[in-house]
Formats: sequence, structure tokens, C-alpha cells
Amino acid sequence: MAPGGQAAVPPARRPATPIPVPQYGTPAGAPLLVETGDFLLRSLVPADANERFLAWLGNEEMLRGLNLPLLNFTLPELADFIAGFDNQRNYLVGIFDKRTRLLIGFYTVDVNLAHKVGHLTTGIGENAYWGKGVLWATIDALLDHFYLYRDVDKMVARILGNNRRMLFNFIDNTRFVFEARLRGECLSLDGKRLDVLVFASFRT
Repeated sequence: MAPGGQAAVPPARRPATPIPVPQYGTPAGAPLLVETGDFLLRSLVPADANERFLAWLGNEEMLRGLNLPLLNFTLPELADFIAGFDNQRNYLVGIFDKRTRLLIGFYTVDVNLAHKVGHLTTGIGENAYWGKGVLWATIDALLDHFYLYRDVDKMVARILGNNRRMLFNFIDNTRFVFEARLRGECLSLDGKRLDVLVFASFRT
């Protein structure tokens, strides 16, 4: 894994399906807001697009953990990208340092509403927070929120086989179980085939 990447492999987006009536008391499309320890998790909005966030998308070290090329967004394009998350089928959740209110990273969650399964990706953009256990400090609160308020039964993370730091986080995390190793599942940016390891968490 790249030094800055705390990242899982994002799944391919699926065609839209009819939206069921929410069952857990959270209005459809309601933004997420969770406080946990030293961090705040909340749904990002277009106004969160700024030059600092834009710089993350040109950071090769972080993007390598996501297996993504450089993303040459302009500021308006980044704002439009953020606006495309609807807080029901897909979420872009900012990770903020609660003391400084600095946006330091993000989670994305793509939800299959019919099957109540979320696909999780995460990245830390601020290099001062690399290796600081941000995932350990925030993942429980994120999972609990989705299980309690978003009617999700299962969360899945797909981790590149060479992303060792992220694999360590999931292997030792009691909220997740190892489900499968998908051999040669994807191509790296240099054209080599990479295994993907699948970890899952379940509502209990």
C-alpha cells in the first residue's frame, strides 16, 4: 500500500434500481452526521470542494492505494462530483478532525438497496494523518450508523492484495471477517494483475 493510502477498491457502479421506502426512521437522502472520539463524520456537500481537497486527487501516493490514475478535476468539477452522491444509493462521507474542523479523508459507500449491502472505500488525504489509526478510530461509528439508521445488513471492503497496511487494519479488525481472495481480479496502473481480498462486516 502507498504510505498515504487507507483505501479499498471501489466497486463498479450499478444501474439505478427503484428506491424502497426507508424503514429505519432516517428520511431518504438525509445527510450523515456522526461524532466519534476526536473525529467527525459527515456527508460532504459541494461547498466542501476546495484547493486542498483538489490536491489529494493529484497525490500519486494516495491514489495508488485506490488503484486510480491522477484525477485532473477542476474545482467546479469536484463540486459537481460531490453533488452526485445522494446519501441513499451512494455516500461521500468526509472525515474531519473535530478539534481543527479540517477535512482529512473520506469514506465512500455504495449501497445495493435491494440486498441491503454497502461497498466501502476509504482514503486519507492529509499526510499528517497517515499511519495515525484514523480508520480504527472511525470505522465502528460508521458501521453502527449504517446498521442502525440506514437499513444496511452487510458492509464489504475489497482490498488490493499489495495494500499491506490496509490489509493489516482489516485482518485485525473484529468487526470484519475475511470472505474471499479473488485472484488476478484487477489490473494495476502498470498493467500487472492484482489479487483482491474481500472482507465483510454484518449487522448483528
